[in-house]
Amino acid sequence: MTTEYGHMIQEYYVGRFGQIQESRVRRINSLSSAQEATELVQETKHEILKGFGSYPERTSLNVKMYGEIKCTGFRIEKIIYESRPGVHVTANLYIPDGQGKFPAVLGLCGHSLTGKAEPVYQSFCQALALKGFIVLIIDPYSQGERLQYTRVNDGNNKINGRSTHEHNMAGKHLGLSGEFFGMWRAWDGIRGIDYLLSRKDVDPDRLGVTGNSGGGTMTTWVSALDDRITMAAPSCFITTNLTNLENELPADSEQIVPFHAGSGFDMWDFIIARAPRPTIIMAKDNDFFDDRGSRKAYEQCLKVYRLLGAEDNIKLYIGEGNHGYSQCNREAMYKFFCEKATVDNNGGEPDLNTLPEEQLF
Repeated sequence: MTTEYGHMIQEYYVGRFGQIQESRVRRINSLSSAQEATELVQETKHEILKGFGSYPERTSLNVKMYGEIKCTGFRIEKIIYESRPGVHVTANLYIPDGQGKFPAVLGLCGHSLTGKAEPVYQSFCQALALKGFIVLIIDPYSQGERLQYTRVNDGNNKINGRSTHEHNMAGKHLGLSGEFFGMWRAWDGIRGIDYLLSRKDVDPDRLGVTGNSGGGTMTTWVSALDDRITMAAPSCFITTNLTNLENELPADSEQIVPFHAGSGFDMWDFIIARAPRPTIIMAKDNDFFDDRGSRKAYEQCLKVYRLLGAEDNIKLYIGEGNHGYSQCNREAMYKFFCEKATVDNNGGEPDLNTLPEEQLF
């Protein structure tokens, strides 16, 4: 069997995606006024969100607390809420010591089996709490306490306990029924925002969202879908469709928005859809989410933000090292959120003590 033409389809689509990107860049370069930029933002938001489908009905959250952990400088409440009737979201709420209206952050997890208990994610939650932020971090489907297919075994690999397998199984089933798993994932986060804003100790004018990798994906989706979010920090996700294709990068079903690329849009358009609200695009210089694309995405967003008179509201940070929400990226997020929420950053990341997963159940 010859492999002489093994890349013909790959190269065809690389060329096609290159054409789509060039066309989108020309459209952005054609802008010459704040009015034109505003029209582009509205047009982009309307079109790219079509792939998510309609918003579900907002039903009762039925919030229940299952325990509390006292820590130095903050406490952790263990809660469950229902994003849809019978769909239970397990979460930890980090609350700083003290009184008053606190800025708040929704934390969204990447593909860690321990979900909200992953030490890296605990780290940014604890650090933000010590800086004076309330943080709600939720388990995604198929991670932490939210396994879905607990009785499935395909004979080779158990589906349960492997987040990407479960995500793609759910995505295929939902796709056949005309729905997008990314909307189910994003709706968990949007209802988390609803919960935060129901609290008297949360300032609705200082509301952030952050996450890394798959959590960077959901940060990007949720911040485009929900106008209440004032600041966003997606890490290790934003690049370009073209670089992902050139690198033959696999992705979960919630990361592939229906009709997105075919309608002429790119990954940066989710950031443009929330312009001019503050956003920091974070990447790593040795990541499979290629930082060349991250730079390209930032350049396109900067053009729009600049026309809107909000150049300081769009930032790019590229940390050293491999894929992950490592300390350098977390500290870039702290600095950005503290600046936008007018909170004292107190210099970097404090000393932290992460907890065993079972203690956070």
